[in-house]
Amino acid sequence: MTNIIPIDKSRGFTRMDNSLMESLATVDLPARDLRVLMAIARQTIGYQLDTKRLTADEIGKLTNMRRDVTSKSISHLLERRIIYRVGGSRGDIGISPISEWSFFEEKAPRLTETKTSHSAQIVSLRSDASETKSATCLLYTKKEPLLTLPSEEINPPQAELAEPGAEKPARKKPFGLKQMIADNPHAIPEQLLVDWLSLRKTKRAATTSTVWDSLNAEIAKCQSEFGIDATTAMTEALLAGWQGFRAAWIAKRLAEALPQPTTQSRHAGFDQRDYHAGLIQREDGSYAF
Repeated sequence: MTNIIPIDKSRGFTRMDNSLMESLATVDLPARDLRVLMAIARQTIGYQLDTKRLTADEIGKLTNMRRDVTSKSISHLLERRIIYRVGGSRGDIGISPISEWSFFEEKAPRLTETKTSHSAQIVSLRSDASETKSATCLLYTKKEPLLTLPSEEINPPQAELAEPGAEKPARKKPFGLKQMIADNPHAIPEQLLVDWLSLRKTKRAATTSTVWDSLNAEIAKCQSEFGIDATTAMTEALLAGWQGFRAAWIAKRLAEALPQPTTQSRHAGFDQRDYHAGLIQREDGSYAF
């Protein structure tokens, strides 16, 4: 009995170059980086593509890893030149030629000598780096050059700072319950004002002096045009859930709440009518005009 598993061509399969398979077996990579590399190979070589746009979220779903872990693995593979990107950080990803791979990660040399009182006389063996690591390792380019932006776009001009001693813009005075009680021409009870402020806060409506003046104007109309006092108007507005109101709204609401008069039907009371009124009774008991 043979132990070779035949390939089910009906489900499809990925044809892999022998040298690439051997390189995958010999390259020194962490397990998570190897999983990401196999997922990229499946999405590119498996579909006979040189490159394909793959986001960290998509690779994370293929490898069952978090997005941040997948993103770190992609950066590590780019640094080792095992994969490459065409264009910027969101460009297409492809597998680099094996001749460009860094099979073993090179560790930066470390100084073993500690800092002492005569360390000022020690000459540093490390060269002063003037650029970041990502600027020189060619992480995001393979076929297209990097895009160089002018310094004005990278560092836009900042707004001019105010000169010392200059007058600061006046702050807007706060307006709330204290100011409303101080200017309460219609003597609205404090509890109704608290409830009204709470209602406006729930509806995310700001309360300003302009809003307060408008409310007092409508309450004045309620009293002058409809004879409705301020307490009744505010109570009805709160019951209706209005953050503001018009005098006509309050009058209409109160009118609808009044009991409607009942009208007597014209087809009632027949048993109470005197049908002999104005008629003359005859000798046979009948009536006539």
